Amino acid sequence: MTERKKWIDVARGLSIILVVMGHSGNEVIDYYLGWFRMPLFFLVSGLLFKEVPRERYTQWALARIRYFMVPYFAYGICIALLVAVRLRDPMSVPNDMLLLIYGGTVLGGWYGVFWFITCLLLVHLLMGFLTRFSFSVQWKAVFVCYVLAHLVSMSPLAKWDIPWNADVALMAIVYFFIGYSCKALLSRWLQSGRAFAPALLIAALAAGLYESGVWKFQLDMKMKVYTQPLIDLLVPLACVLAVLQICYWISRWKATDVLAFLGTVTITIMYLHIPVNILLKYGVGMEYGVFWFTVIGVVVPLGFAWIFSKSQLLSALFLGRQGFGAARKRNGQESGAAVKG
Repeated sequence: MTERKKWIDVARGLSIILVVMGHSGNEVIDYYLGWFRMPLFFLVSGLLFKEVPRERYTQWALARIRYFMVPYFAYGICIALLVAVRLRDPMSVPNDMLLLIYGGTVLGGWYGVFWFITCLLLVHLLMGFLTRFSFSVQWKAVFVCYVLAHLVSMSPLAKWDIPWNADVALMAIVYFFIGYSCKALLSRWLQSGRAFAPALLIAALAAGLYESGVWKFQLDMKMKVYTQPLIDLLVPLACVLAVLQICYWISRWKATDVLAFLGTVTITIMYLHIPVNILLKYGVGMEYGVFWFTVIGVVVPLGFAWIFSKSQLLSALFLGRQGFGAARKRNGQESGAAVKG
């Protein structure tokens, strides 16, 4: 695996751990992680995004929809059945399926992360369309999205349950676009390390101002809480840069292969960490804190992913093209070929 690819996978692996940790119920951790965990996920996704040729857009878009929505409904149906058993109410299944079709903020509890999938899909479709245009057109379109996102957030529209969280995609595409368009610049910054100190200083200053009661910054992508237009870029990006720099540095360590591997199997962890912990904490009655919530939320879904990978059908339904560590295997083969060449 090349160093560039590994640090991205390390960042993805760390991102999914932070997502799980943020859902543990600890309000302080959730508050601070909320500043950057979703921007980090969207920005890193943008780093991996490639230009879509105009003539291939329709075919590509249909493939993207299948890639995102097959697991969405596969996991959704399984969770709906679990909920029905838990509630002893089979009629909850069709109701939950209707909610899954609508998506977005109407989904909570067992389905708390499903909003992210449809939002990311919409970002992919919009960014894929925009890549046919010049950079000048792209950034202007993304800027309009940013303005519209804040108009929605600071108006009664923020309380509307828009299907698939389509209104949040207006905000998400900004972080995604920064990752997509600034790959080369970001790589140079990480190689030199020169952005780390300023980024860390901004993040620490924001935290200090909050702790002292002078100023409050809050970011909640799902619920459309982003009401400070300049700060909603500055603070999350500062946090993201600091995290990416750390990921870049530690990616040279062999021990981070575990994080890099997690970065290639995020889909199962994303979908199952909440249901698994709900079953253990409320179904079985186990009591535990942030640490075990995170460990269980990562390890148990990882076990399911391994089981799914043993069947072509289950792999297609629950893992998709991502597979189980497939990205790492492909990179290993490419690296081997490069050495032999």
